Amino acid sequence: MATKKYDLFISYADADSQWVAGYLLDALQEAEVNYCSEETFTLGAVRLDEFERAIRESERTLLVLSQAYLADPENKFINSLSQNFGLETSTWPVIPLRLEQNLKVPTKLQQLVGLDATTPEKWEKEINRLCKDLDVALPKEVNIPECPYPGMLPFSEDDSERFFGRSQEIEGLLGRLRSSSFLTVIGPSGSGKSSLVLAGLIPTLHKSKLLGSGKWAVRIMRPGATPMSTLKTWLNDDLTEPTPAITNLLKTHSAERLLLVIDQFEELFTIASQQIPDSKAQEVIPFQETLLHLIQAPNCYVILTVRADFYPDLMGCLLWQKIKTNRFEVEPLNETGLREAIVRPAEDVGVFIETTLVDRLLADSVGEPGILPFVQETLVWLWQRIERRFLPLRAYESLILLLPRNVYGHKQTGLEVAIVWKADAALGDLESDQQVTIARRIFLRLIQFGEGRKDTRRQQPVSDLRVVNEDSAFDHILDHLATRRLLTLSGEEGEEKKVDIAHEALITGWPNLQQWIIERQEAEQTRRRLVAKAKDWVRLGRGNGGLLDLVELAEAEHWLTSLDVLDLGYDESLQALVTTSREAIEQLERDKQQRQQQELQLARKITRLAIAAAGFASMALFTVGFAFLQQRQSQKTIEAVFLGSDTTEILNALPELHQKANNYRNSVDRFKDIEDLAEATTYYQTHKAEINRVFAYYRNILTQTSRLRAGDLESTSAKLVEEIANEAEQSLAEMLGKYRIPKLKLQLNQQSQPNLGQLLPETQRTDFEKQYSEGALWTTYEILMGDSGAGADLNGDGYVADQIEANLMPCDILREIERLWRQATDERFGWYGEEGQYEDADCRELDPDRNTLYVSIFEYPTGNFDPIMRIEYCGISPKIRFNHH
Repeated sequence: MATKKYDLFISYADADSQWVAGYLLDALQEAEVNYCSEETFTLGAVRLDEFERAIRESERTLLVLSQAYLADPENKFINSLSQNFGLETSTWPVIPLRLEQNLKVPTKLQQLVGLDATTPEKWEKEINRLCKDLDVALPKEVNIPECPYPGMLPFSEDDSERFFGRSQEIEGLLGRLRSSSFLTVIGPSGSGKSSLVLAGLIPTLHKSKLLGSGKWAVRIMRPGATPMSTLKTWLNDDLTEPTPAITNLLKTHSAERLLLVIDQFEELFTIASQQIPDSKAQEVIPFQETLLHLIQAPNCYVILTVRADFYPDLMGCLLWQKIKTNRFEVEPLNETGLREAIVRPAEDVGVFIETTLVDRLLADSVGEPGILPFVQETLVWLWQRIERRFLPLRAYESLILLLPRNVYGHKQTGLEVAIVWKADAALGDLESDQQVTIARRIFLRLIQFGEGRKDTRRQQPVSDLRVVNEDSAFDHILDHLATRRLLTLSGEEGEEKKVDIAHEALITGWPNLQQWIIERQEAEQTRRRLVAKAKDWVRLGRGNGGLLDLVELAEAEHWLTSLDVLDLGYDESLQALVTTSREAIEQLERDKQQRQQQELQLARKITRLAIAAAGFASMALFTVGFAFLQQRQSQKTIEAVFLGSDTTEILNALPELHQKANNYRNSVDRFKDIEDLAEATTYYQTHKAEINRVFAYYRNILTQTSRLRAGDLESTSAKLVEEIANEAEQSLAEMLGKYRIPKLKLQLNQQSQPNLGQLLPETQRTDFEKQYSEGALWTTYEILMGDSGAGADLNGDGYVADQIEANLMPCDILREIERLWRQATDERFGWYGEEGQYEDADCRELDPDRNTLYVSIFEYPTGNFDPIMRIEYCGISPKIRFNHH
């Protein structure tokens, strides 16, 4: 008999192709079985003819039986054809392999001896049996290929070959860059924004000619605590003139275009704005201004990636107009994209994932935001459970059983279990309680507490994670956590390394970390506040500048002696600050007591001299002593204005205090270009403390003049008080108009739509400006009620409770606010509605109840008319509408 061309023809359903390719065929290849399947059919030939040819040219026909196979009419024909061919040749070449249990197998096939592969435990045994029957060697074990999934780490540019599921978005980004050199990529946490840009767009840019030929120079940075300083370092130049800096960089790298990627731009509103005193003026605002200049430079492209929950912060930043018209919103991967991201990387290394496993992963992912890193980490764990080159569903099901439900609850899917197991395993490898304490402290310091938002990552330099006297232990734990991919380390040569949690999915999915946050958040926030003060003190030279006051010192001393310090650690600089502050306060107390003793002794001496003296010489001596005391008393009477004491003292001190206020204003009020709103806002941020002190001077004068006018004054005194009050109100209005109103104008005059802000639900009056989202409402409240404005809320209860507080709001400012709001909203919003100050049917944006601007800012209890009386006194009434044309 002639030798057949093939040992085996294998017939199977498409639904079983992953098992066939990944397990069966891989084993047969290792055993050197000469087989054929539909993949060997001749292109363009008739399929049934090809089936017949394959059967005739093969010694045996292996039928992989499953529900899908038996349901296919074409496969019924193949069964019949194979058996008829056996009758013709007096052989039984058909081998049925049952892949599933409870199959209704045709009677003829039931009569044949077959293979039972209905459970994974039987696969190896049955394949070995087949190989023995074919008289070939048993298949060898195979080496599992390297895992192609990054786990919880975002994809980088080096991972582009295994980045799938985002081809449509990549094309969209390329198209947007053709029309604009600036683009903001916005999406939810875990949606893959960074991966899309780094592993998708950048490699495509290098290969694409869509934006022209030529090499790209790419710079990628995160804002961190010092965004402006980092940007200068990355671009290697002074950025006061961006165009020459870019030209030099491109020349150095022989490139035609620069792409600057600012990854995790939201750090500008969290880390950069909170960690360092005056960072907005020194880092945040200059950084935004520089980006605006870079966008205008030729051959420079800027891309931001930012989380979608930071939209309110974006709307209040200098880049908002650019962001608003040049944003690309990334949605979480849809089912098609997620399936591709699961299947394609495995196929590229010759591994096949069971279809039911892919379907299960997709089912567990439905409706879960930021699920991609969970999926990737799950696949990393499943990769160790590959059987030959096939990844079965049972691997996933066994993973779910790893965690006891009585400990971790019943909400976890297999995806979350992979994260929890990875993190808990890394924690369990630590050898002592001290090591666990260090790990817990590291994680807590790397959390940016959400304060109403979700908690997020907080990248930190290694030095900010250390505490006193544990360098070697700390280094060991840091390396341990980084090696297990819970933390990432980054940093250029010559720079201090920075540490970050590998992905925010770890924050939301790991019960241990969530429990640590619940237990230690308040204590950790206290530690950070104290450390920030210590850093500021060090920055000022470790001298008298930046020392703690009595309240702050008490808090710091209490914290340093609490149990929290054992878990969270402390910095040497904080201990030094506490010691120095305590010494300074004690010295001040000693100096005070000494001065009081000296004054008492001097007063007694003068009294004795006055009694004993006679004649002109003795009187002269008394006069000198009295003059000394009078000078000290003068200062006390000025202070009396602040304390609201004796009326005569206040009247005598008012002119001098008014002059001091004007002198101080003249020393601070040096901004000239009043037409440049952005520059005025920047100047205020830079000189905020000094300008707010000017506000406080005039506020104190207005407070005391209001109290004096409420009493009985003789005409001369009344006239003096009136003049000083009017001048102080005018001065306060001018300063507010120059330094605080510009921000309101910027928010209300945005090109497409004013940034009004909203009165937030579930807030109360004592939340002050934080009752509102960032926008014009917030700023209006600050201008009228806060210490960075008129300060009408003198007693800090959230209300303007009497006429003295109401009189602190300058009429010019109340009128200007009314004009600006009406101008920006086509006359819809103002202090009044059509029915009075409490309701306006057109005012839906401010409050669902259609409240007016008046109610949104003041929200007064029934019977309190002081604010509206002030507004009416200033000439603003329901009948007046401002003409702004």
